[in-house]
This record gives sequence, structure tokens and C-alpha cells, in this order.
Amino acid sequence: MDSNVKLSGEMEQQNLRKRRTVVGPWKDVKEFRSVYEHLYGEDTDAEQQMQALSQINIWSLRRSTQCPAGVLATKTIFEVQCLDKSKGQEAITENVLQTLYASAIIRFFNFMSSTMQTHNMRSMYDTASMLGLPSFVVDLRHLCAHGQVLPPLDLLRSTVSNCIVWLRDYYWVPQLESMCDVEASKIRRKDKTLFEENVTKLLVIYDAALECYCKGAHNMKTGKRHISGKRLAELRTFYAEKKLTSLKDTLEFVLKELIILVKRETGIKDMSEIFIEALQKMKFFFTVGDTYNADEPLEILIGATHSFFRMLAVYGFIEDVFYSFIGLAENTYLDEIRRTGASFWATRIAAGFVAFRKCKQMYKAELEENPHTKDFDFTSLNLENISKKMRRHLIYAGVDIKCTPIFGDSMRRPWVWIVEKSYVEEKLSSINKYNGPIIKGILPLVDPPLTTSEIRGISLLIDAYLGKRTGVKKVVAEPVSKDDTIHTASELLQALKKQSGSGDEKMHIDENEAESENKGQFGIWTLEKSRTVTKL
Repeated sequence: MDSNVKLSGEMEQQNLRKRRTVVGPWKDVKEFRSVYEHLYGEDTDAEQQMQALSQINIWSLRRSTQCPAGVLATKTIFEVQCLDKSKGQEAITENVLQTLYASAIIRFFNFMSSTMQTHNMRSMYDTASMLGLPSFVVDLRHLCAHGQVLPPLDLLRSTVSNCIVWLRDYYWVPQLESMCDVEASKIRRKDKTLFEENVTKLLVIYDAALECYCKGAHNMKTGKRHISGKRLAELRTFYAEKKLTSLKDTLEFVLKELIILVKRETGIKDMSEIFIEALQKMKFFFTVGDTYNADEPLEILIGATHSFFRMLAVYGFIEDVFYSFIGLAENTYLDEIRRTGASFWATRIAAGFVAFRKCKQMYKAELEENPHTKDFDFTSLNLENISKKMRRHLIYAGVDIKCTPIFGDSMRRPWVWIVEKSYVEEKLSSINKYNGPIIKGILPLVDPPLTTSEIRGISLLIDAYLGKRTGVKKVVAEPVSKDDTIHTASELLQALKKQSGSGDEKMHIDENEAESENKGQFGIWTLEKSRTVTKL
């Protein structure tokens, strides 16, 4: 007896250690509880039990052999008992009932013993003991399976009744006590967890190598001066294991490893979310917003990250990454460095979107002029060495190739990047110093498109709101005592409305900033494209 108690205790501890999230075939806890009440409720009857068995049949169809053994064992036991109660011995002979009960007991024990991973006959008593079943159930199971004469019907009925009570205490009640509803999106598969770990590890190494490279180091010998601690150890180990000779090669090798991971795990959904979470753990990547100011050249940084952004574009992650950076820039709970870094990269990505759009516009203009122009494959912008013709289009479109991430659309997710007017209006209503540069960057992507004058006017007002010198001044008919500076987002929107020149106030722009066009409409604003020019 003591040995059995000890063995049962060890099994309980082992089960606790192995406890994990398991997806059941039921819709939610409410559905599971409903079946339990129909089977075991105080006021239950044969009709309710049959309803419960019908629902269990649906569960078994949903999961087939993956349906929990406790549910399948319950179905086996209750089916024969319900059949016995509904038909009675008058409709079914005693021999047939004996056979049905015997089969149910055999299947019941087989289902439950399968959960203990014990496969030999000599361990059946140990299995029953670990399950908390009395040993006579094993004896009865042997008689039903191998005996020449089946046990008496009364004995079979009472054993089945005991098994029903045991199932309630062993399976149904514990499940109800530990079960909870979860969202499918939050259930993590093992392969997804491993994929996330590998992506995070590779991006941490990429971040460390990027910092060393951007700070002037070319290999690990000089790179170790710029980083320390765990980041240095991980980079050094990776560098040695892959037998790399330069930090630039390290950056490219990490990207190749990431591409292999993505191709291998094509069944994993929401890969972009995994990349976004891993990106947010990069340290140097988000400090460059402070490091690279307007007076510092971007060629080295953009050149080093070109392949990275192209990889994101090829696999359809770039758009989600872009909007996640906007979210970080607007997150008031983050520190200034991370918000600045997110704003920096979102602005750079927006410039890449604009470059892609300009390239398409140049091709469209060329096609209209010469219908026999050779077709362009815009996915070629994702190649390391873009064609001379594509490069010429970018240069003619005024794109600074050295300081702009260049990437194209994807065969997986082909698109032309556009932004809705309502999205810009929403961002303007909550503008700050972090999302202001991003809003300016996406103005050329608004659909229907804004005119050059409209883009310039809104950009100047955003700069005025952010306290930059823009050449924009308010001229009033009569002196007033109030301050004309734009202090709030609402004042910015009011200023946008007043570009049409209504009332006593007008917006005047420097001669070299103005463009003469006709009046146009942009969302909630009416913009005066033919403005009075005042020399300052």
C-alpha cells in the first residue's frame, strides 16, 4: 500500500512537471462544462446524456485520434450504459449486452492506459495503480479479453458505473479546474518558438556587427573595441564558428541565415510579428537616431543595412515593420532614444517607399512616350546590384541612392505602397517631434496624390509646428496682441485650413518656396495653391 502511494505521488509530481498548454477539440470552457453537466449533473437524464455524447462525437471528428483519451473513454462507457437503459433487456439479449459491456471495459482501460505510456502486460496492475483504478478492473479486463466465459452482466454494469465515477473524479473535474480559454493567436507552437529564438539570436549578432562596422571596424580584432559583455561574446563566437574574415561578411552571412530560416519554416504564420519583436531587442539599431544627425553622413549606415531592408521587402515584412516603427515613435511610455531611433528608421523606410514609387512613375512616363519600352521587373530593386537602367530612373527621379534604402515589391506580396488620406489626417491630429518627420516622409505616398505645392505647404507647416525655421509667416491685417506661433496640433490643422486665405489672416511663403498652381482639396483642408508671394 505504501509503495502504491509513493508511486502515485511520483506520478503526480511528474505530471505537474510535464504540464503544458494543450489544445482541445471543444470551442471553449463553456462548451466543455455543458457536456460535463449533461453527463454528471444532478438533474441529468438519458436524453441529456445522449446530447452530450453527440457533442463528443463532434469533438472526435474534429481531432480524430488526437481527441483526449479521457473523452474517448467517457464516450465508450456512456454509450453502452445509455443503450442498456434505453433499450432494456427486452430489446437486446443478455448475451449481446454482455458483449457490449465487455468491449466497452476493454476499450476504456486501453484508452486510459495509453496516457501512462506503459505497453507490456505485466505493467497493467502498475498502470491501474498509477491511474487510481482498483486492481479488479484489470482482472475484469483480462476476463473480457481472454476468458472463455464473459463475467455476469450485473458485475459488468456495476464496473461500468464505477468507471463513470472514476472518469468524473480523474478526468472531468481536474480538467474543469485547470482549463481556461485562450486566443488561438497566443498559442505558440514548438517550431514557432524555436524560429523566434533563432531569429532573435541572429538579429542580436547582426546588431553587434553593425555597430562595430559603422564605428569604423573591419574585423573582430578592431571591432572588439566598440562593444563588450554578452554582445561581444556572442559576436565573437559566431564570427569564429562561421570562419568569417570581416564584419561586412558577418552582416551578409547573418542575412543568409535568416533567409534560410524563413524558407525552411514557411508554415509559420505571422513571421513579420516575430521579426518585429526581435528587431525591438536590437540595441545599436535604435540608438542611431541620436548618433546620425543632420550633419553626419548616412552612406555607411544605409550601405550596411541595404541588404537587410531588401530581405524584409522580399519576404513581405517591410510594411509591417514600418508601421510598427511608427507605433514605437508614438509610444509615450518608451524612452526618448528608442522613440528617436524608431522615427529615424521609419523616415528612412518611407524614403525607400517614395523612391520605389518615383521609379515606377518614371517608367510609366517612359512607357507613355514609347509604348515599345521593355517591361521592368521591379523586384530587381531587391538585388544587390541593380541594373543601369533602374539606377538611371532613380537618379532622374531625384533619389539619393547612397542615403536611401532601395528596395522593390515582392513576388509574395506585390503592391504599390500608398497611404490613405484619413491616415495622414489622424497622424496630424496627434503630431509630435517623433512622428512629424515620418508624416512629411509619407506625404508623396498619399492616394489620391497630393500636388507638389500641397506637399510643400503641409511640410512647411509641420516644420513650423516643430519649431524649425521654414520661411512661413503669418501676416495680419491689423496688429494683434496674441501669439501667432503654432503651439498645438489643433492650431496646425487650423493653419492648414487657413492656407486658402479666409478671414483676415493669410499664409505667405518665401519666393523660393512658392509654386503657382490652382486651388485644390485635401481631405478636411482646402489648400490655396496660387498664393500671394511676399518678399521677406
